[in-house]
Amino acid sequence: MIVESSNNDMAIGDQGRAIGCLQIHKAVVLDVNRITGSHYRHQDMTNRVQARAVCEAYLTHYGKNCTTEQLARRWNGGPTGDRKTATVIYWNKVKKEIK
Repeated sequence: MIVESSNNDMAIGDQGRAIGCLQIHKAVVLDVNRITGSHYRHQDMTNRVQARAVCEAYLTHYGKNCTTEQLARRWNGGPTGDRKTATVIYWNKVKKEIK
């Protein structure tokens, strides 16, 4: 949350496409709803409890047997984000915060 939004539940990024403390895109919400059968709404990702639940469901599904680095990079770059060089910068920011 620190890396994504400086802990700001009302943060808006990516030209309005990412919202909340975890900067969640609509596609992630739809994916989690598909995976879990839940009914989250993108506009509700400003609710920290719901945003965390979506993040946890997403990473539980796509992050089986993953390292912390792989999880962070998948959160940033999608299910194969840990294979994308573009997510290395994000991981470095996360790594700095968790030390």
